[in-house]
Amino acid sequence: MPLEKDMDISKICDYLGYDLKKSIVNDVKPVIQPEQTEGGYFGVTRLVLCYIDYLGALYEGYHGETDRKGRKVLAKSKYAMNFIKNVLGKIDPLYEKYGDLLYEMYRHGAVHLYQPKTFANIQTKETLNWVTYKGSRIAYTKDYGEIQHMQPKKMDNAQWILPVSIICLYDDLIASIDHFIKMLKADNNLVKNWKSTANALIEFEETNLRWD
Repeated sequence: MPLEKDMDISKICDYLGYDLKKSIVNDVKPVIQPEQTEGGYFGVTRLVLCYIDYLGALYEGYHGETDRKGRKVLAKSKYAMNFIKNVLGKIDPLYEKYGDLLYEMYRHGAVHLYQPKTFANIQTKETLNWVTYKGSRIAYTKDYGEIQHMQPKKMDNAQWILPVSIICLYDDLIASIDHFIKMLKADNNLVKNWKSTANALIEFEETNLRWD
Protein backbone atom coordinates (compact mmCIF):
# COMPACT_ATOMS: atom_id res chain seq x y z
CA MET A 1 0.00 0.00 0.00
CA PRO A 2 1.55 3.35 -1.02
CA LEU A 3 1.44 6.44 1.15
CA GLU A 4 -1.79 8.42 0.82
CA LYS A 5 -2.76 11.92 1.89
CA ASP A 6 -4.22 12.19 5.41
CA MET A 7 -4.22 8.45 6.07
CA ASP A 8 -6.38 7.45 9.04
CA ILE A 9 -4.95 5.46 11.93
CA SER A 10 -6.18 2.15 10.50
CA LYS A 11 -4.32 2.68 7.22
CA ILE A 12 -1.25 3.99 9.05
CA CYS A 13 -1.09 0.82 11.14
CA ASP A 14 -1.57 -1.37 8.06
CA TYR A 15 1.17 0.50 6.23
CA LEU A 16 3.64 0.19 9.10
CA GLY A 17 2.68 -3.26 10.29
CA TYR A 18 2.50 -4.88 6.88
CA ASP A 19 4.05 -2.87 4.04
CA LEU A 20 7.03 -1.36 5.85
CA LYS A 21 7.79 -4.52 7.82
CA LYS A 22 7.58 -6.56 4.60
CA SER A 23 10.05 -4.18 2.99
CA ILE A 24 12.46 -4.59 5.91
CA VAL A 25 12.16 -8.37 5.79
CA ASN A 26 12.80 -8.41 2.04
CA ASP A 27 15.63 -5.86 2.11
CA VAL A 28 17.50 -6.58 5.33
CA LYS A 29 17.00 -10.22 6.27
CA PRO A 30 18.79 -11.63 3.19
CA VAL A 31 21.82 -9.45 3.95
CA ILE A 32 22.18 -11.03 7.40
CA GLN A 33 23.01 -14.34 5.70
CA PRO A 34 22.08 -16.39 8.81
CA GLU A 35 23.35 -19.58 7.20
CA GLN A 36 26.90 -18.15 7.13
CA THR A 37 29.12 -17.44 10.11
CA GLU A 38 30.36 -14.16 8.61
CA GLY A 39 29.05 -11.40 6.38
CA GLY A 40 26.38 -8.73 6.33
CA TYR A 41 27.94 -6.56 9.03
CA PHE A 42 28.07 -3.20 7.26
CA GLY A 43 25.14 -3.88 4.93
CA VAL A 44 22.68 -4.61 7.74
CA THR A 45 23.71 -1.60 9.83
CA ARG A 46 23.47 0.70 6.80
CA LEU A 47 20.01 -0.52 5.87
CA VAL A 48 18.61 -0.53 9.40
CA LEU A 49 19.77 3.00 10.13
CA CYS A 50 18.38 4.28 6.83
CA TYR A 51 15.01 2.82 7.81
CA ILE A 52 15.39 4.57 11.16
CA ASP A 53 15.96 7.86 9.34
CA TYR A 54 12.57 7.34 7.69
CA LEU A 55 10.84 6.29 10.90
CA GLY A 56 12.37 9.25 12.73
CA ALA A 57 10.89 11.62 10.15
CA LEU A 58 7.44 10.04 10.61
CA TYR A 59 7.83 10.14 14.38
CA GLU A 60 8.84 13.81 14.59
CA GLY A 61 6.70 15.25 11.79
CA TYR A 62 7.35 17.84 9.10
CA HIS A 63 7.33 21.43 10.31
CA GLY A 64 7.67 23.33 7.04
CA GLU A 65 11.45 23.67 7.11
CA THR A 66 13.30 23.97 3.79
CA ASP A 67 16.98 24.11 2.88
CA ARG A 68 18.76 26.84 0.91
CA LYS A 69 17.48 25.37 -2.35
CA GLY A 70 13.89 25.34 -1.15
CA ARG A 71 13.73 21.57 -0.66
CA LYS A 72 11.76 20.17 2.26
CA VAL A 73 13.83 19.06 5.25
CA LEU A 74 12.05 15.90 6.31
CA ALA A 75 14.81 13.85 7.92
CA LYS A 76 17.33 15.00 10.51
CA SER A 77 19.88 13.15 12.59
CA LYS A 78 18.18 14.30 15.78
CA TYR A 79 14.85 12.88 14.56
CA ALA A 80 16.43 9.48 13.99
CA MET A 81 18.22 9.58 17.33
CA ASN A 82 14.96 10.51 19.08
CA PHE A 83 13.30 7.47 17.48
CA ILE A 84 16.20 5.28 18.61
CA LYS A 85 16.02 6.57 22.17
CA ASN A 86 12.24 6.83 22.58
CA VAL A 87 11.02 3.85 20.56
CA LEU A 88 13.90 1.39 20.20
CA GLY A 89 14.76 2.30 23.78
CA LYS A 90 11.54 0.61 24.85
CA ILE A 91 12.76 -2.62 23.22
CA ASP A 92 16.18 -2.46 24.88
CA PRO A 93 17.06 0.37 27.33
CA LEU A 94 20.64 0.40 26.01
CA TYR A 95 19.38 2.18 22.87
CA GLU A 96 18.13 5.00 25.05
CA LYS A 97 21.51 5.26 26.77
CA TYR A 98 23.85 4.72 23.82
CA GLY A 99 21.70 5.31 20.74
CA ASP A 100 23.58 8.48 19.82
CA LEU A 101 26.81 6.47 19.64
CA LEU A 102 25.16 3.85 17.44
CA TYR A 103 23.83 6.47 15.03
CA GLU A 104 26.97 8.60 14.82
CA MET A 105 29.23 5.57 14.47
CA TYR A 106 27.27 3.48 11.98
CA ARG A 107 24.98 5.90 10.11
CA HIS A 108 27.48 8.66 9.40
CA GLY A 109 30.36 6.24 9.02
CA ALA A 110 29.12 3.15 7.21
CA VAL A 111 26.67 4.98 4.91
CA HIS A 112 28.97 7.74 3.73
CA LEU A 113 32.46 6.31 4.20
CA TYR A 114 32.18 2.52 3.89
CA GLN A 115 32.91 1.56 7.49
CA PRO A 116 31.77 2.79 10.94
CA LYS A 117 33.53 5.68 12.63
CA THR A 118 35.86 5.37 15.60
CA PHE A 119 35.87 7.97 18.37
CA ALA A 120 38.33 9.52 20.80
CA ASN A 121 36.87 11.43 23.75
CA ILE A 122 38.13 15.02 23.85
CA GLN A 123 38.39 15.15 27.66
CA THR A 124 39.47 11.64 28.64
CA LYS A 125 41.31 10.65 25.43
CA GLU A 126 39.67 7.23 25.68
CA THR A 127 38.86 5.60 22.35
CA LEU A 128 35.75 3.76 21.19
CA ASN A 129 35.97 1.26 18.34
CA TRP A 130 33.22 -0.60 16.54
CA VAL A 131 32.63 -4.33 16.77
CA THR A 132 29.92 -6.03 14.74
CA TYR A 133 28.98 -9.63 15.32
CA LYS A 134 26.33 -12.11 14.31
CA GLY A 135 24.90 -13.57 17.48
CA SER A 136 22.61 -13.24 20.47
CA ARG A 137 22.21 -10.21 22.73
CA ILE A 138 24.86 -11.58 25.05
CA ALA A 139 27.56 -13.61 23.32
CA TYR A 140 31.05 -14.94 23.89
CA THR A 141 33.71 -14.10 21.30
CA LYS A 142 37.27 -15.26 20.87
CA ASP A 143 38.70 -11.75 20.54
CA TYR A 144 36.63 -9.81 23.08
CA GLY A 145 35.32 -12.37 25.58
CA GLU A 146 31.74 -11.86 26.72
CA ILE A 147 30.04 -8.95 24.98
CA GLN A 148 26.53 -7.52 24.97
CA HIS A 149 24.68 -5.87 22.10
CA MET A 150 24.79 -2.06 22.53
CA GLN A 151 26.76 -2.23 25.79
CA PRO A 152 30.17 -0.50 25.57
CA LYS A 153 32.95 -2.66 26.98
CA LYS A 154 36.26 -1.44 28.34
CA MET A 155 39.17 -3.44 26.97
CA ASP A 156 42.03 -1.68 28.79
CA ASN A 157 42.72 1.68 30.45
CA ALA A 158 41.90 3.78 27.40
CA GLN A 159 40.25 1.53 24.81
CA TRP A 160 36.56 0.68 24.56
CA ILE A 161 34.42 -1.18 22.03
CA LEU A 162 30.75 -0.84 21.11
CA PRO A 163 29.45 -4.31 20.15
CA VAL A 164 26.50 -4.42 17.75
CA SER A 165 24.76 -7.67 16.84
CA ILE A 166 23.28 -7.37 13.36
CA ILE A 167 20.70 -10.02 14.27
CA CYS A 168 19.55 -8.07 17.34
CA LEU A 169 19.56 -4.81 15.40
CA TYR A 170 17.28 -6.32 12.75
CA ASP A 171 14.96 -7.96 15.30
CA ASP A 172 14.76 -4.77 17.37
CA LEU A 173 13.87 -2.67 14.32
CA ILE A 174 10.94 -5.00 13.58
CA ALA A 175 9.86 -4.89 17.24
CA SER A 176 10.14 -1.08 17.31
CA ILE A 177 7.58 -0.79 14.52
CA ASP A 178 5.08 -2.78 16.57
CA HIS A 179 5.75 -0.47 19.52
CA PHE A 180 5.47 2.61 17.29
CA ILE A 181 2.02 1.41 16.20
CA LYS A 182 0.94 1.16 19.86
CA MET A 183 2.24 4.68 20.49
CA LEU A 184 0.35 6.05 17.50
CA LYS A 185 -2.89 4.46 18.68
CA ALA A 186 -2.46 6.13 22.07
CA ASP A 187 -1.26 9.60 21.01
CA ASN A 188 -3.06 11.73 18.43
CA ASN A 189 -0.14 14.18 18.31
CA LEU A 190 2.07 11.40 16.95
CA VAL A 191 -0.59 10.68 14.33
CA LYS A 192 -0.52 14.35 13.31
CA ASN A 193 3.28 14.20 13.06
CA TRP A 194 3.05 11.05 10.94
CA LYS A 195 0.51 12.62 8.58
CA SER A 196 2.51 15.84 8.18
CA THR A 197 5.59 13.90 7.03
CA ALA A 198 3.65 11.44 4.88
CA ASN A 199 1.71 14.25 3.19
CA ALA A 200 4.93 16.14 2.45
CA LEU A 201 6.59 13.00 1.08
CA ILE A 202 3.94 12.33 -1.54
CA GLU A 203 4.13 15.84 -3.00
CA PHE A 204 6.20 16.32 -6.16
CA GLU A 205 9.58 17.95 -5.60
CA GLU A 206 10.64 20.62 -8.07
CA THR A 207 13.93 20.01 -9.86
CA ASN A 208 16.05 21.24 -12.76
CA LEU A 209 16.93 17.68 -13.72
CA ARG A 210 15.68 16.57 -17.13
CA TRP A 211 14.51 13.20 -18.41
CA ASP A 212 13.35 14.03 -21.98
